[in-house]
Amino acid sequence: MLFNRAMTKSKRFTELSLQEQKALFERAAAEVLPQWQIDDYSIGWISYSTNAVFHVKMASGPYILRLHVPGRVAEDRLRSELMWLRAIRQGTNLLAPLPVPLSDGRLFISYSPPMLPSASQVHCVLFERLKGEIKPARALSVEDVRRIGVYLGILHRDAQFDPPADFDRHRLDFEALFDADSPYYVARESELLTREQSRIFQAVAGRIRQMMTCLDHDGESFGLIHADLLAKNVIFADASVAALDFEYCCWGYFLYDLAPLLWELKGERSANYIELEEALWTSYISARAEADDQRDRLETFIAARQLLSCRWLLQNIRHPNVREVAPRLLQARVEELKGYLAIGVLQRRTATL
Repeated sequence: MLFNRAMTKSKRFTELSLQEQKALFERAAAEVLPQWQIDDYSIGWISYSTNAVFHVKMASGPYILRLHVPGRVAEDRLRSELMWLRAIRQGTNLLAPLPVPLSDGRLFISYSPPMLPSASQVHCVLFERLKGEIKPARALSVEDVRRIGVYLGILHRDAQFDPPADFDRHRLDFEALFDADSPYYVARESELLTREQSRIFQAVAGRIRQMMTCLDHDGESFGLIHADLLAKNVIFADASVAALDFEYCCWGYFLYDLAPLLWELKGERSANYIELEEALWTSYISARAEADDQRDRLETFIAARQLLSCRWLLQNIRHPNVREVAPRLLQARVEELKGYLAIGVLQRRTATL
C-alpha cells in the first residue's frame, strides 16, 4: 500500500487509519533492514498493537523486526532493555531474544517516516528469532506452567546484574505505577473515567499501596523483572522455555512477574485455575526459595495487573485495533475490580486482548 504523502504529511500518527499505520510500518521495515546489511529477504506481519512486529526470512536464518509506535518509548529506555537482554544471554543459562547489532555496534535504528512530521520517530530493533512453539493460555499444560515458574525463579535469582550508570528502566513500585513516568500513565485519566470508576481505581490502589509498603521492608523482593509474561510471550522448544518481548521490563517486585500469567489463566482456565496456580508457585519457589512465605500477596498483584490492564485500555483508546471494544471492556474490568474489593479475590470473565 502506498501513502498519499500530501494527505498524511500534516497528520499526527494517532490520526492515521489502521491501513495507513500498517503501511507506514511496512515502508519503514523495507527502508531500515538494509542497514543491517540485509538485502535478500522476505517479511510478513506477526502482530500490531503497541508496536509493529514482523518476521524476517533470509538465508542466514529467521529474525524478528520490532518497530515502536512513535512516542511510545524513549531511546535510553529502549537501549537499556536491549542491554539487559544481552546480560541475560551472556550471564545465565536462560533463553531470551538477542538483539542483532549493526556494523557500528548500535542495537537499534531511529527512523523518521517521511510521511509524518519530522519529530515523529520509529525505533527499530532486529532480534534473532528463537525456535519453538507459542501456546495460547487455553492450551498450556500443568507441566508448561511449571517450566514457566522455574524460568521466572531463575530470572529473578541469576539475571540481576550490576547495571552501568546510563541504564534506565522505569520502576514499578507504587509511586511509579501512578506518576507521569509510568509506562501506564494516562494524562487525561480523570476525564476518561466515570466518578464510580475513579473511586474503584483509588480503592484498589489503596490496597496495592499497603501491600507494596510491606514488601519494601524486604530487600530481596525487588529487582529487574519481565513485567508482561503472558502466554503469548513464552516459547517452548523441546526441554527449553524462553520469555519473549521484554518491552515492559523494569525494576519491580519479583512477585509481580507471576501476576500477568495468573491474571490470564483466571480468565482462560477458570476450571482448573487452582491447579495451575499451584504449579506456577511451587516451581517458582523451587528456584527462588526465599519467596516461600509470600504467596498470600499474589492476589493483590493480580488485581494490580487488572488495574494496569484498564489503564492500558485508556492509553490505547484511539488505537484502531482497540477503540471499538475499549469502553465496554473497560467497564467490565472495573466491575471485576469492584468484586475484588468485596471478596479479596479477582474473578475474571473478560476477554484477554
